[in-house]
Amino acid sequence: MSKQKVRFVEPMGAPSNVFAKFMNIPLLGPVFLATTAKKEGFDVQIYNENILKRKISPAELLETDILCLSCITATVDRGKEIAFQYKQIRKQHHLHSRVIFGGIHASMLPSDFGPDIDQIVCGEADSIFINILNNNIKNPVIQGKPLEDLDSIPIPDFSLVKNSHAINIWPVMTSRGCPYHCNFCSVTKMFGRNYRTQSIERVLDEIMQYKKGWIFFVDDNFTAHTSRSHSLFDKMISYNFSIPWTAQVRVDTAKDISLVRKMYKAGCRIVFIGFESINPSSLQTMHKSQNLQDIHKAISIFKKEGIQVHGMFMLGNDPDTNEIFNATSDFCRKNKLSYVQYSVLTPLPGTEVFDSFEKSDRLIHKNWSLYDGLHVVFHPKQMSAIELQNGMISCFKSFYSYSNAIKDSFLTSLNVFLKQKHNYPLFRQNYYPVLMKIVGKSILHNWMKNNLAYLSFLKNLK
Repeated sequence: MSKQKVRFVEPMGAPSNVFAKFMNIPLLGPVFLATTAKKEGFDVQIYNENILKRKISPAELLETDILCLSCITATVDRGKEIAFQYKQIRKQHHLHSRVIFGGIHASMLPSDFGPDIDQIVCGEADSIFINILNNNIKNPVIQGKPLEDLDSIPIPDFSLVKNSHAINIWPVMTSRGCPYHCNFCSVTKMFGRNYRTQSIERVLDEIMQYKKGWIFFVDDNFTAHTSRSHSLFDKMISYNFSIPWTAQVRVDTAKDISLVRKMYKAGCRIVFIGFESINPSSLQTMHKSQNLQDIHKAISIFKKEGIQVHGMFMLGNDPDTNEIFNATSDFCRKNKLSYVQYSVLTPLPGTEVFDSFEKSDRLIHKNWSLYDGLHVVFHPKQMSAIELQNGMISCFKSFYSYSNAIKDSFLTSLNVFLKQKHNYPLFRQNYYPVLMKIVGKSILHNWMKNNLAYLSFLKNLK
């Protein structure tokens, strides 16, 4: 008997999101499940449309016995399109078809699916997925349960991803859950507030297999347990771990300077920090549990210890006025952040913000492909939708510009010449922020060109 062909698909974002072409880090959920399915004897392949840089083909869909789709909110419409195409092509050839849908959007809004979906898996599927594939669980909506032993998750087999040679940033997950509860985030609803971790030995087994590229620790709060983080970094240092890495951390990580120094020594070169806002009222509204003093101090400490800071900001919270845009741009310039990522507040399903905005009729539409953090999809409280959209654009323009790139290039060259304490390999470490300012300007230009119709739509809103 031939093996059933199980195909996992991670859809690409909408054409209006030109940043999608740079999203070459695969979601880990499908890779974990695909690795497990392969070990159980299934014929497995993962098609990540962003990595493929194309849509999955009719021939690839035709050969699929079981189609597994994993989507975030911004890609769910494309996922539905793939499911429809798959059903049609298998029907034309008189072949049985089966579609299993999972991921954050399905988990938060399982009612948002039509007849092309056979089963929806909500939450964590690790412990039940093989039973689902074997058709031992026939419910149309299946509720997973939190996995207690994260060491039982297989080391992901990225060779199952078609075109895996294009991956140069390896995602690594060492924990699930978050002890915090920000109102714009669905992590706690998906994974809970109980912070579960893999053992240090399990983490080392996984990361030591990588010999090139970068590692991105995709944990929502990588250093939430300080003592565990110390132990992990001590081990990485003792193992002479040599692959550079980055991680998502909170500002309170910087309160332990010895931990920051160990992070650098263990290979950390960039931290992604959700500063979210420089408006104290907005931080309070988001339940962010941090203040401006914490933010300033964190930036200073990470930079002093040789770690670049990628600051993430969310614009358009209810306390924000039009003044937030210039103030945020000034903040980023004065603090000399290496990279910034501006988003507009996006009410994603499963969040307190979504529930509140839907109840108060503040959602402009539910075109999910535009729920990507780059498009205004709700009515702000103290400005118009187009003012918020243009304000975000102005922040991007202020940071990603040729003039800033030239300034950074001069200062970087001076630092290298003077051989300061933390002298990184010239291009990747010192000059990459310069390059990104140039590339970022081009990306922004293309984004605006591709979104003229949406900008016009927001402008004409009443």
